[in-house]
Amino acid sequence: MLAVLIFDQLNDVVYLRCDHKFVRHVRAMAHAQRLLGDGQVDLDLVTQLDPNIVVQLFSPLVTSQRIMATQFNNPYTSISCQDGTNVVFKEYAGYLFVGVGNQEESQLQRIVSVAIRMVQLIVGPCVTILKKSEEKCSLLDSLLEAWQNLYGREQSYLVEALERLVVNAELSAAAVKSLATVIDMMKPCKDLSPCHALFFVRNKLLALYSSRSAPELSASDLLFLNLMVAASQIKDGDYTEDAAPKVAVTPEEKREDDGIELDSSDSGEFCSSPNTPSLESQGKIRSNVLLLRTDTCQLTPHLVHHETLSDGLSLVIVSEVNRTQMSIQLLTLLSGLEEMLSGELNGRGKLILDACDAAVKKSQELAKRIPKGKAFERVERALQQVQYRWDNLKRSGLEDWLKGGDSNVPTRVDASLTSLVDLTRSAWRAACLCISASSTASQVESAVAMASEQMADYCHFLEVKALRNMTLGCRSTLTINKYLEDFPGLVHFLYIDRSTHQLTSPTLLPDEAADVPQDSDTPASRTRSLTVSRVWSMVEFARSHLSKGHLSLMWKDTTFNYAYFLWFEDSSSNPLKVGELDENVIEALPLPGILCDDFYRAFCTQAFPGMDPSRIRIYELFCVHLGLATSPCVLEHTRRLAATIWEVAGSIDANPADLL
Repeated sequence: MLAVLIFDQLNDVVYLRCDHKFVRHVRAMAHAQRLLGDGQVDLDLVTQLDPNIVVQLFSPLVTSQRIMATQFNNPYTSISCQDGTNVVFKEYAGYLFVGVGNQEESQLQRIVSVAIRMVQLIVGPCVTILKKSEEKCSLLDSLLEAWQNLYGREQSYLVEALERLVVNAELSAAAVKSLATVIDMMKPCKDLSPCHALFFVRNKLLALYSSRSAPELSASDLLFLNLMVAASQIKDGDYTEDAAPKVAVTPEEKREDDGIELDSSDSGEFCSSPNTPSLESQGKIRSNVLLLRTDTCQLTPHLVHHETLSDGLSLVIVSEVNRTQMSIQLLTLLSGLEEMLSGELNGRGKLILDACDAAVKKSQELAKRIPKGKAFERVERALQQVQYRWDNLKRSGLEDWLKGGDSNVPTRVDASLTSLVDLTRSAWRAACLCISASSTASQVESAVAMASEQMADYCHFLEVKALRNMTLGCRSTLTINKYLEDFPGLVHFLYIDRSTHQLTSPTLLPDEAADVPQDSDTPASRTRSLTVSRVWSMVEFARSHLSKGHLSLMWKDTTFNYAYFLWFEDSSSNPLKVGELDENVIEALPLPGILCDDFYRAFCTQAFPGMDPSRIRIYELFCVHLGLATSPCVLEHTRRLAATIWEVAGSIDANPADLL
């Protein structure tokens, strides 16, 4: 059983994604409490959930959580029920995210955290859009489904690191050249700055080309971009899982109520011309506005186009919308208003007031740079409402309250702040989400056609190579198979350079390995007993200890020895020793991984407070050995593996530090 729910400040359901077991569970509870009307008793009718029933069942829990958070500053993080059901809570932008299921608490926390990051990616702080826009809600559904699917079968999503497709220099150069041409063809697009073009092949990165002035794409955003491709395959029916039940939403609930019309032009599809070469049955170019993370802004508007050129090979084009500074100013204003609403100013009232005042004025100036048209009029109207309400707020006694230092927000100020928060979110949405993709259609179609034609000769090879990227059965001059022969007893490993979050690991093909003769003493034969579930259990076990501050450990089961190491170096490859960290500091760290937040950078900030985290190199290694392997053998292998992995993964600037 699994469900992810989002509740607004009035405890109404904004979003729900669940499985059929959850629906039956809720309907059984509703039946027991006599909440179902006549003719609704059949628990097998699971196509929809009445939102009123969901609200009635969850309101006491949600209300209790909010009281614990606002009045006692001690909110629940999780609740365990006697029947094995776990409930976890997280808050974002004033909305409560709830995960319900039979999974372990740590897994539910990860699911909810990923859901929050996806909401940030799709709608930013305007979470209520999910209730009003079927398109945004459907996109979130598809992303969550794609992530759950890939998390259960792809090592890269298990450890949250990027896996590159290993190809020869000629093919790599051809792919990069094609992507460079794509970027050049996108330059005429108005109000956009073409930044990045990428080729993905079955969840592996083949090539990435970035324009000279473009901010670097983070590894987490690259993983999310690949999820977009996987999510489009779900929409096209490539996955055969049953559709998840939905909360019934009335037409009235879809109407906008903030004076800013809902605009569906910020995402959608357009078809390539029929004579586009090599597209065969493909031809749907999808476009979405995504809010990627950059060093400048945590919610930077980008217009993303993606298209499947052939089975397995997908092209993604990422262009930054020229609204980054607008997003920064409105988010600054929104953050200041929410901080004032909380009442916890700690003597910073005057600073927050000045920052908000400057943000209102700068956003007005930035709006003048938007090309004239409907978009400009929409943004201008929204910002005028923000300016008017901000002036009224300052006249309502805001400055006097801030000077007094009282933590209790006056009723009149509270009402004005709440209203202005809603208006600021609407203005941010008008400026940063309502972006038309139609004006770029011709450039995108031409770029896709060109890339499809240039890559047509490589498509079949790439599809096969992606399935056998670094398998134990490969035969070439220097292969992962021959590499592992230097490590007798080593069955499997995952090596991750956490400075760039790149994964190097043999591809798991347990079914194929089972066909190897029983008397064969090759690396492939050793994997017969290594199942995917064992690798996944190894990673989850190591993470549970990493969350407690344990950076190295070894353990075994009846068949294998397992080892895990996380270590740090400075820019000169000198090992950095981690001191004792306070338990409260460790508990405050994000979940291990990078999709929600970068755990490893956050750890460096706490462990090495006097150093720039960007100058610290981080390495992570998981190893699986046969059960007969001794501890000294395992340690020796991990040392040599870390020092020589560049032979398979590519050149590394310096040798890793001694693991011990």
